[in-house]
Amino acid sequence: MRTTDPLEFIDRHRDTIFLVLGILVAVLVAFLLLRYVAMRLGGWRAAWARVRRECALTAHAFAAPFRAWLRHRRSLRLLVRALRDPATWRDAERGLAAARQAAAPAGGQPYAALVDADTVTVLLAGRHLPTPEDDADDPPGHWSIDRADLPPVVPAPDQPYPVLVALGERAGRCVFLDVATGPPLLSVAGDRRSRTALHQAVAAQLDARLPAGLVLVAEGVHRQFPGPPVRAAYRTAEGIRPRHGVAPVLVTAELPDPLPPGLVAPPDGPAGPRLLLLGPGRGYQRTLLTDRHGQIVVVGTPLLAAGNALARAIARVLGALPPVLPPTPPGAARAFAEEEDAEETAALAGEDEEEETWSAPAASTAAHRLSLAEEEEAEAEAPATGESGERRSGTAEAAERRREAASVGSAPGLGAPPGASGPGGDSPTRSAP
Repeated sequence: MRTTDPLEFIDRHRDTIFLVLGILVAVLVAFLLLRYVAMRLGGWRAAWARVRRECALTAHAFAAPFRAWLRHRRSLRLLVRALRDPATWRDAERGLAAARQAAAPAGGQPYAALVDADTVTVLLAGRHLPTPEDDADDPPGHWSIDRADLPPVVPAPDQPYPVLVALGERAGRCVFLDVATGPPLLSVAGDRRSRTALHQAVAAQLDARLPAGLVLVAEGVHRQFPGPPVRAAYRTAEGIRPRHGVAPVLVTAELPDPLPPGLVAPPDGPAGPRLLLLGPGRGYQRTLLTDRHGQIVVVGTPLLAAGNALARAIARVLGALPPVLPPTPPGAARAFAEEEDAEETAALAGEDEEEETWSAPAASTAAHRLSLAEEEEAEAEAPATGESGERRSGTAEAAERRREAASVGSAPGLGAPPGASGPGGDSPTRSAP
C-alpha cells in the first residue's frame, strides 16, 4: 500500500478544493443574510407568509389583463343576449309596475330592476318597504318576483310610464335604471373616459327608445354632432309637450346658465324636461359615478353594476331595442290617450262632414257670382244711348239666368266645383236623380 503525501494531494486537487470551499462560504453567507431578513420580518414563519403573499400578488398582476378580458367578453355576451330580447325590457317594466303597486301603501318608490333568466328584482327607495313572502331572504329595499308570475300590468294614467336604460350587469343579471322617476337631472361623473362612454350609451338608448322628437342633443356631447347651444336647446325642450306621460329629455355636456327653476324645484314641483348631463351637476339631481374599470354606482343607493361592456353591447343591439311605448294590441284600448290625438280625430271628423256638405253651398256661390258677372257684361254691351226697352230685355234675361242658376245650385247633391262652366260660358245644368 502506497502512502500519499497530503501536500501533494492538495496541490494536485487545488482547484476542486477551492471551488467547494467557495460554494460552502457562499451558502453560509446567503443563509446568514436570509436569517437577518427573516428576523427583521418577525421570524421565519412571518417571512415565509410574506414571500407567499408577494408571489401571489405578482402572479395576479401578470394574469390581471387576461382575467379582465375574459370578464369583458362574458359581460358583453350577457348584455347582448339579454338586451336584444324585448321580453327582458317588458318584464323589467312589469316588475317595476308590480313593485310600485305593492309598495304604494308604505310609500316605496321603485327606481331600478335586476333581471335574470328566472326572476326580476326591483330596488325600492323608502321606509318600511314590503318583501314578498316567498323571498323573505331578500335584503331590505329589494323586492323579487318570478318572471312567470308577473301580472299583465296596465300602466295607470296617474303614474309615469317606466323609461328604462341599461347600466350593465351584476352577478349575471342585467341592471336597468328608471330615468322617468326621481330628480329631473341625471348627471354622469367619475373617470373621464368611462363617464363619456356611459353618457353616450345612455343617450343612445333614450334616443332609440323614446318617440321621435322627445330627445334633444345640445352642443359638446359628441364631436360629430354639432347641436344647438344648451340654453336654446333647453328652451326648445320646454316647449315640447310630454307624450303619453313621457317628458322630453335634453342631452347636454353642461348646465344652462342661469340654472332653470325646474332643476332646483322640490320633488313635488311642476314637471319639466329631464336632463342627462355629462359631468357633475347642481340642484336636485341623481348621480351615476363610474371609475376607470367601468364599475357604475348610483350615488346614495346600493346599486352597483359592471358597465365596461355596456357601450359595445348597445352599439350591437341599438336597432333591436324595443320602444318605451309598446304598440297597442289589436282590439285593445290604449292605456294612455294623448290629447292631441283626440283633437286630431275630431278635426278629421269635421273635415269629413265639411266635404259632404261642401258641394251645394259652393255651387250656389259660384252660380250667384256667374249671374252677377253676366249681368254686368250685358249692361256693358248695351249702347250708352240705347233704348230703355233693350236694357230692360237684357236685364230680364240676366235675371232669368240668375234664377235658373240658383235653382240648380240649391238642389241637393248637384254641386259643381267653383269655376266650372259649360259650352258658351253658361253654367252646366244637371238633372236631379
